Amino acid sequence: MFAVFALISLALLAAALAVQYFRGEAPCPLCVLQRAGFMLFGLIALVAAIHGPRHRGAAAYSAALALAALAGLGVALRHVWVLFHPKFGCGIDALEQIVNDLPTAKLLPWLFHASGDCAASHEPILGLQVPEWSLVWFGLLLVAAIFFAFKCLSAARAGAAD
Repeated sequence: MFAVFALISLALLAAALAVQYFRGEAPCPLCVLQRAGFMLFGLIALVAAIHGPRHRGAAAYSAALALAALAGLGVALRHVWVLFHPKFGCGIDALEQIVNDLPTAKLLPWLFHASGDCAASHEPILGLQVPEWSLVWFGLLLVAAIFFAFKCLSAARAGAAD
């Protein structure tokens, strides 16, 4: 399951790059923070997949995944709110400078450099804006991680009862 989580994160980051480079939509600071959320989620999942924990260890990794998804969900919620309230958008402000000063922006500028406007509305993809898709995916990943954590904990309890 952890490998599937890692692949989903990788696919979502690839989709973000496709939107950036093929549709010409520059990522804004909130977009970059959502990318970081997907990257963190994917890295935790990759480490868990390599480690191959059982029961309680898998539940702990799942809880970490849920926290990463929750953080991304919060940023995505803020971004969707900014889309519907453009006069409160982040635009060119201190957040962009902070995001662009992070080590990830220096190390991987093609993925983590912010140069867009958070309130900019682009052509929807299957009816939703990119931040709305991000919100959906973070929500799904959060629910899946919580479900998997509880499943692992119940397996641990069942194993302890044997």
